[in-house]
Amino acid sequence: MSILEVNGLKKVYATRFGGNKVEALKKVTFSVEEGEYVAIMGESGSGKTTLLNILAALDKPTGGVVKLDGWDFSQIRESAVAAFRRDNLGFVFQDFNLLDTFSLEDNIYLPLVLSEKHYAEMSERLAPIAVQLGITDILKKYPYEVSGGQKQRAAVARALITNPRLVLADEPTGYV
Repeated sequence: MSILEVNGLKKVYATRFGGNKVEALKKVTFSVEEGEYVAIMGESGSGKTTLLNILAALDKPTGGVVKLDGWDFSQIRESAVAAFRRDNLGFVFQDFNLLDTFSLEDNIYLPLVLSEKHYAEMSERLAPIAVQLGITDILKKYPYEVSGGQKQRAAVARALITNPRLVLADEPTGYV
């Protein structure tokens, strides 16, 4: 069984008054097996970020089905979507989405804090990830104090620290 199944995915955007419609995604179908690495490539404006936002349950498709471990995203109650996302998905945003008033360490811990994990567990999870990504010595710094590549590695650490079923990354090597 595939970890991720996408079948007939469609996304149509309409202008404010519905006059013009743009079909960002049309009949997108694929599956991803556990442990598989998939890259989605295309020119600017081709729908890559739209697809990732739907896969991350940040946006809803106009049509089609997305399933993670057999769970149909459309069947998840709106009130449970954030918890589902936090518990199952890791997302590396193109622009990092780090909070400037938090240290890199606190930014990385944020999904675990929201899951009410204890500090000892958070610290234990972060240590090997920080070593592997080469950010151990900058964890106490703030995003405005580090380079784009260091911010990107902190964003990757934040995506990995929850041990998600699926990691989604929007241009993850843009700053590395």
